Amino acid sequence: MKTAPPVVLAVLAAGFPWSCGAARGGEGRATKPVVDLAADTATHREVEPLAVSFQRLSAISLDPWGCLLAADENAKQIKIIDRCGRHVGTLSLEFEPESIDVAADGTIYCGGQGQLAALDPCGRLLASAAVPDDAAVPIQKRRRRASRPLRISGIAVSNRDVFVAFGSGWSLGSRSRLYRFNRDLSHPKLLAEGLRGCCQRCDIVARDGVLYLAENSAHRVVLYDREGRVLGKWGERSRSRVDGFGSCCNPMNLAFDARGVLYTAESGLGRIKRYTVDGQYLGLVGYVGVERFTSAGRVAASCSNIAIAVTPGGGRVYVMDNKDNIIRVLERKYRPQRTVTPRRGPLRRILSCCRIRCR
Repeated sequence: MKTAPPVVLAVLAAGFPWSCGAARGGEGRATKPVVDLAADTATHREVEPLAVSFQRLSAISLDPWGCLLAADENAKQIKIIDRCGRHVGTLSLEFEPESIDVAADGTIYCGGQGQLAALDPCGRLLASAAVPDDAAVPIQKRRRRASRPLRISGIAVSNRDVFVAFGSGWSLGSRSRLYRFNRDLSHPKLLAEGLRGCCQRCDIVARDGVLYLAENSAHRVVLYDREGRVLGKWGERSRSRVDGFGSCCNPMNLAFDARGVLYTAESGLGRIKRYTVDGQYLGLVGYVGVERFTSAGRVAASCSNIAIAVTPGGGRVYVMDNKDNIIRVLERKYRPQRTVTPRRGPLRRILSCCRIRCR
């Protein structure tokens, strides 16, 4: 008598077969290797990762002066990394940061463990807020599955607002809610709910009055205005075309460069691409060496977050690898030779304010 593979039995026992904690069809089953589509057309190549260590890397964002801010969840810290890749400072928090964004004026917004905080560039607390009561209520309940804590899966700052995505559930069927706050984190307003973000991942970015949300389980990007009205949707699933979104749930993360080009990151593929804001494919940026997968499974659950940050000119893309706790780097293959004069103005003043010495 034949018996089901152990992993299938584990799936049936869990009571929900399409969870990211168990593979659809079984992890022990042979799978086809993941092919990096159109790799020869990439404009960037992967170079050495940043030599900065983390206990648990959870989010990254660039500030207006070119420093990279990286959230270390287990250490309850935000690490400041200069343009040369040096760890030049640390901001301590009262909670474990799960998401982060930086406003044009340098104000740092971060959230985690049901809390939101606004900090000045030196780490001084400007405002704080708790997760709204209605956001903390699970959208759906699954039998025989322990409830997971609500996760702050995305923060995006505009000139007048702070947008926050809250995730609930831990599966392909998990749902997220989208809220808008004032810049002082007051007056939360629910804009949208039922958003399909796998494993509490629902990344957002804001630009020119429009909010862009990566609804990864639906393989699309959704555009909202500040009142929550849908302005447009684009994207489709494809494992054979580079302009589509592959693997189990993508695009996973979004970022803009200074010219308004939208960059997308795909978990399970390590693939970064460029699009116009209305979804026209502009080209492949490159691939990074994260673990590959094509469907939901234990590997997917462990490395689905692939947050990115793009330098203003797009010459460098920072890619978060939260499984190996490193920040990978893509650099443009062909860069014009020029002499760069270090910027000493605002950045130097901020570093001095924080008592950080660049060596």
